[in-house]
Amino acid sequence: MTPDNAADDGLGAVATVVGWRAALRRDVSLLLLFKALALALLWWLFFSPAHRPAVDAAATGQHLALGNPTPGAAAGGGAGQTGDQP
Repeated sequence: MTPDNAADDGLGAVATVVGWRAALRRDVSLLLLFKALALALLWWLFFSPAHRPAVDAAATGQHLALGNPTPGAAAGGGAGQTGDQP
C-alpha cells in the first residue's frame, strides 16, 4: 500500500506512518548487519589467531636481545664494560 492509496482507503496518515517505520526498521537492520559483517571481516584480516606470532621464551628473548653475548663480540675486549649496549 502506497501513501497515495492510503488516502483513498480512508486510512490516511496511519498507513503512512506504519510504512515509514517499517522502512526505517528495515534500513537500520540492514546497516547494522553490514556493519557487523565489516567488523568481522576486519577482525579476520588483522586480528585472527593466524596473524599472531608465536610467543615463547626464545622468541621473546631474541626480540628483546636478552641472549648471552659471545666473548669478544664487543669492541674493546671487555675492559670497562658494564653490559649495557650503546
